[in-house]
Parts: sequence; C-alpha cells; structure tokens
Amino acid sequence: MKKLTLLFLALGLNLIVYGQKTLSASASSIAELKGGVASGHIQLILPEEVTEDNVIMYAKYYTNMFTVEFDAKSHTATFHMISNDANSRRVILRFLGANQIVNVQVADRAYDLGAFFDNYLN
Repeated sequence: MKKLTLLFLALGLNLIVYGQKTLSASASSIAELKGGVASGHIQLILPEEVTEDNVIMYAKYYTNMFTVEFDAKSHTATFHMISNDANSRRVILRFLGANQIVNVQVADRAYDLGAFFDNYLN
C-alpha cells in the first residue's frame, strides 16, 4: 500500500511539472520583424494568457532598454528600443520569459528564446 501511494504521488507531481502549457509569442512576418529590428520598433503578438496588466508590470523593469506599447485588442506588443543594439534587444527575452513565454513563432517555425535572438534579434 505504501508503494502504491508513493507511485500515485510521483505520478501526480510528474503531471504537475510536465503538464503545464507553454506559451508562444509570434511575429507577423519575417520581413516585418527584420524591419522592426532595423528601425528599433519590434512588434510581437503575445498569447491571450498575457494580460495588459502583466505587460505593464514587467515592462517597468526595462525602461532603460525599451518601452512597450500594448494593444489589448490585437495582443500586439511594440518594443520601442532606447538604444537599438543587440544587448538591449537581448533584454526583450527577459521580458518574454517573465511573461512565461518560451517560444516565438516566426513564419512556420517556432524558436526557443535563445534561437529567436540568434536568428532575428542579434
């Protein structure tokens, strides 16, 4: 009986740890993303689970790198870079991670945050 209880406890913990939904942001298109990086005004569509309150709360920590304009209707976040360099753009990954976003969908491919930076923000 003790082994059976431990088995159910281990199974329950496993489901809690691995059963969480992963959140993904997306870019409208590769061309728009690259144009945004060049101009310093990067747009990403955030998932529905990310609220305007979340965006405001986490954006205030990064105001020395960028400001965030959020359209709640379309869930589009526009990052306005203060200094448009790779190190400042890297901080966008911290903002996304704070909002529990682990992937960014670009065209037909999902990139983890590190690969997204290497391919598009660097």
